[in-house]
Amino acid sequence: MIQYIKGSLTHKSPVMAVIETMGIGWELKIPISTFEVLPELGKECTLLTYLHISQDDIRIFAFATLAERELFQMLTKISGIGPKIALSILSTLSIPAFMRAVNSGEEGLLTRVPGIGKKSAQRLIVELRDAVHKLAEHIEHTDLGTIDNCSEVETALISLGFNIVQIRKELSMMGEETKNYSTEALIKETIKRIYQRSK
Repeated sequence: MIQYIKGSLTHKSPVMAVIETMGIGWELKIPISTFEVLPELGKECTLLTYLHISQDDIRIFAFATLAERELFQMLTKISGIGPKIALSILSTLSIPAFMRAVNSGEEGLLTRVPGIGKKSAQRLIVELRDAVHKLAEHIEHTDLGTIDNCSEVETALISLGFNIVQIRKELSMMGEETKNYSTEALIKETIKRIYQRSK
């Protein structure tokens, strides 16, 4: 398997990136979570990869973190969850939010992912409940409290119908002053900022 690809980023979109190395442009399918952390075009970029071979297709999927790649591989091993839906899950929910949804059996949150119905959500909960905790080993964060806080904010706002890209954008732009906010205060502040930006 190709572990990673390193080179110059020549194209990027929310669903695809192209990295040129040794005169070859590699087309890589990516989730939105990876797109959000890509550098500017022309800059050096390294992405972790997964080569997916099916009967009629060969594609390379790429990820910014080990946790993303691990979850993608977990998901594609489940009956009825192909690469397209796996990317949809990664693009809609943060990994901590997905872990919490599976652990607590939150079908409603999982069915907000495009392509996931009630039966698929139930299958994810049953099949991943004992394995999803392994993802925590690959989440490189120094402040676990902050992760849990942001994860709860994402979960709450997604259930209210807000867009995950907007939510993450606002959370990432908040300064140090919000670090000690309670979850409730952070939810209110995020909603306020989203509405202010949409005016």
